[in-house]
Amino acid sequence: MVTIYLDPEELAAFEEIRWRERKGKGETAREAILEYIKAHGSGNDTYKLENWEDPNFQAVPAFLSDLEKWTQHYRNTDDCDRMKLRIQAMNMLKKFRMVDTNP
Repeated sequence: MVTIYLDPEELAAFEEIRWRERKGKGETAREAILEYIKAHGSGNDTYKLENWEDPNFQAVPAFLSDLEKWTQHYRNTDDCDRMKLRIQAMNMLKKFRMVDTNP
């Protein structure tokens, strides 16, 4: 059992949408939670604070993130990190091709 608080405006919008879609409160809440789990299960844009103390820690988007996230990340890096990303991407592509040709 989960209890949540919504402002009156949020509750009104929620009620309007769920009635329009003919869904119950529980069903709608479960769907929202499952979407949240799916979106954040493989990793998200937040990291534990202790990770930032590690000089080797490198924050990048999750591997299967939308390409726009990777594009933004790439745009915000310096030339050195861009080179590292390109090398890693090429090495992964080579490795995947080897696996595909030698299952």
